[in-house]
Amino acid sequence: MIAVDRCGPPERGRTLLSCAAGVLSLLDRLEVERVGVVGWSAGGPHALALAAASPERVVRSALVGSMPVPAGVRDMPKDVRQVMRLARISPRLAALALERWGRKPPEPTGAADTDDAYARGRSESFAHGGMWLARELAYLGRPWGFDVSSVRTPVTLWWGERDYVTPPSIARHFEQLLPNATLRLVDGTHQLLFSRWREILADAAPRTRP
Repeated sequence: MIAVDRCGPPERGRTLLSCAAGVLSLLDRLEVERVGVVGWSAGGPHALALAAASPERVVRSALVGSMPVPAGVRDMPKDVRQVMRLARISPRLAALALERWGRKPPEPTGAADTDDAYARGRSESFAHGGMWLARELAYLGRPWGFDVSSVRTPVTLWWGERDYVTPPSIARHFEQLLPNATLRLVDGTHQLLFSRWREILADAAPRTRP
């Protein structure tokens, strides 16, 4: 399993397809021929970009509570939409708002391990400030540079039934756009589907060739 870190110093001019090119270059260096890709939250569009850029290499994908295509941003909560608009105008001001959000305790899920993992991950994500996320939200709200409906890779959509940030309507929109999508709506939970990672990774894993 290879985990590509999108955090750290923000890169000006970064796009989804330039990130995909970087991942493909990494796979070349590691001599990895075929991959399955998992993208959670803002990682979802990156997973789709990789599948669009290299359909012969990305054989399966899984999106977990993914950020929507730009037209689907309207389904997100008002405060998220406002921060995305602000990020396009002034990433620095948006970064301050995001850092305040990052200091808030996450909503309990009822699973101690999940709550602990998310709290530690959030703390690590904002260790160097919120500029990286501000710039990422800015470009995720603009045209992505590829047609989502052109992604022919099998894509499993994992969504929490009570997801507030990226509600299930976003998953259903992806289901309509993607020609080979399967929706798995998980009852009684929201975006933090950490307890289902074993199933999610199995969904995304390349199948053995006959």
